[in-house]
Amino acid sequence: MARGEQGDEPQFTPWRVVARREVFAVPGQISVAVESVELPDGRRVDDYWQIKLADFVVVFAETAAGAIICLRQYRHGPRRQSLELVAGRIDGGEDPLAAARRELLEESGYVSQHWETLGAYTVSATQGIATAHLFRASGAVAQQAPSSGDLEEAIVELLTPDRLIAAMRRGEIVTGTHLAALALAMLGRS
Repeated sequence: MARGEQGDEPQFTPWRVVARREVFAVPGQISVAVESVELPDGRRVDDYWQIKLADFVVVFAETAAGAIICLRQYRHGPRRQSLELVAGRIDGGEDPLAAARRELLEESGYVSQHWETLGAYTVSATQGIATAHLFRASGAVAQQAPSSGDLEEAIVELLTPDRLIAAMRRGEIVTGTHLAALALAMLGRS
């Protein structure tokens, strides 16, 4: 379906879930289910897999001097070192902004009084996976030593925007949601 710049947004009929069977779950961590879905044209798909992980936050944090707070660490998913922003899981019924503030302090030792949301985005349009809540914090100041308690060892790095863009171009950032947060935050700077 092609669409020009003008006109109403097309309206699509949601698929109908006929049946759902959870095949694996660790409450609060992961759920894997298979659904039978009926498409608007009547076709039926009996093996449409859905994965649900905990929602999480990604924080683009900037110091008053304009340095961006990054973490360099080994990540076992891609099995390599990565340069990342502060990020972490939203615990239980925690508010996403509260989680972002907590993660910034735990992972980097920094705090900020100035926050803005960059939006909430689905990780995978096909399987859902999780919702990433992206934030921008400005005027961040060091308050304590990092104390995340995470499995990964992390080194806090303060990078200029130019150095961060160069790192992105070299492929040092391996996580799509971090790239999205960087792009949205940096577009907002210009």
